[in-house]
Amino acid sequence: MSGKSYLSRIVLAVLALFVLFNFGCVIAAQQYTLEQALAAPETPASSTPLSLGRALELAEQRSEAVRAQKAAAQAARSEAVAAGELPDPMLNLEVTNIPTNGPDQFSLAADFMTMRGVGISQTFTRQDKRKAQANVFTKNAEVAQASQLLALSRLRTGTAQAYLDRFYLQQMLELLQSQRTELQLQIDAADALYRAGKTPQTEVFTARTELGLLDLRIQDTQAMLANAKADLHRWVGNAAAADLTGGADLAQSSLGNADLAERLNQHPEILALQKAEDAALANAEVKLQEKSADWTLSVMYAGRGPEFSEMLTLGASRPLFVDQSSRQDQAVAAANSMAAKARSERVELYRSYLAQTQRWQQTWQSNLKRVADFDRSLIPLTEQRTQAALDAYRGNTGTLSGVLAARRMELDMRMEKLRIQMDTAKLWSELEFLIPQEVQQ
Repeated sequence: MSGKSYLSRIVLAVLALFVLFNFGCVIAAQQYTLEQALAAPETPASSTPLSLGRALELAEQRSEAVRAQKAAAQAARSEAVAAGELPDPMLNLEVTNIPTNGPDQFSLAADFMTMRGVGISQTFTRQDKRKAQANVFTKNAEVAQASQLLALSRLRTGTAQAYLDRFYLQQMLELLQSQRTELQLQIDAADALYRAGKTPQTEVFTARTELGLLDLRIQDTQAMLANAKADLHRWVGNAAAADLTGGADLAQSSLGNADLAERLNQHPEILALQKAEDAALANAEVKLQEKSADWTLSVMYAGRGPEFSEMLTLGASRPLFVDQSSRQDQAVAAANSMAAKARSERVELYRSYLAQTQRWQQTWQSNLKRVADFDRSLIPLTEQRTQAALDAYRGNTGTLSGVLAARRMELDMRMEKLRIQMDTAKLWSELEFLIPQEVQQ
């Protein structure tokens, strides 16, 4: 085999290995497609009523966002293990002093100066630097864990809001439909009285108009209920088709009456920025350690023709820092600046969340008082007015229009109470799941 052919085969083999190791993993990583993820088996629809607690469990089981952050944390922990080890040794293959012209052109054995060598080199990274490098990835894992808690908080809040929206909209629809049934009975009675000549036709027209307006409200509520079911399906899948067992105790919240100034330090997003600051400081320590160079030691064994001596080469190398103030010191300063950035963002975010959560608390407590007022006085008064209007109508001292007006006011009052309860449920969800229990433990 000629030296030229031998060299060509070596080059082709190296290229083949490069392609295999660098692109094979990428191809394998892309095998799990979006279509496969979306085609994952869903929880089958069940006739068993769905509780809020069960909805939260299903949402967490289905969540790809939580799964993604778990994977990110695991990846960072694995990187931390790798970063704490010495770099892999380097295998060195070389052929030196190859003739490029003359009768021995490109021969690997004819010329006595041509040497074929194999060697190995190892960089000995100092232990302090390896610990600092591993610590960066450990802090990144903590950032991912905080992001996982943030995803969990948002998942639970979104699931609870979708569940409670559907619950209260269903109550609204049932209230409107029951009111429609009663109104239809009154229309039938008014028709009979009109045909008997005991009531004017305007009363019938008024009642039918009232029925048309009520049908429009029913249609609007049905559309909102369909949207709420779609939102719940986004979180819990096919289980959203089941009936709901009930709402939640809106008067009780883990964060409702808490000391926000202290508790908000446990908010996942604020924790994530705190961990990001720790990661930036750990990176600054790495940059500081890099100001001290590492040594690389190498050994090379080279052979020539059979009539010539074989050669052994020993070597040591390290980088020369010729301008640390413009390179290594600047890298340290940049890492410290990133830590200061994360610190400032955390303080600003804390202030924002404190003001927002205080508003949630105040509105939540105000809404609870308003709902109590509806139950204590407003709804009973409208019920009494409706009964009085009915009694007057039956005694021929009142009109059907008066009854319809009283019923409309009672319906509006009950609908307003449900609307306030639905708004309160959204605030309750924000407060209840703002800080996951996993952080509080």
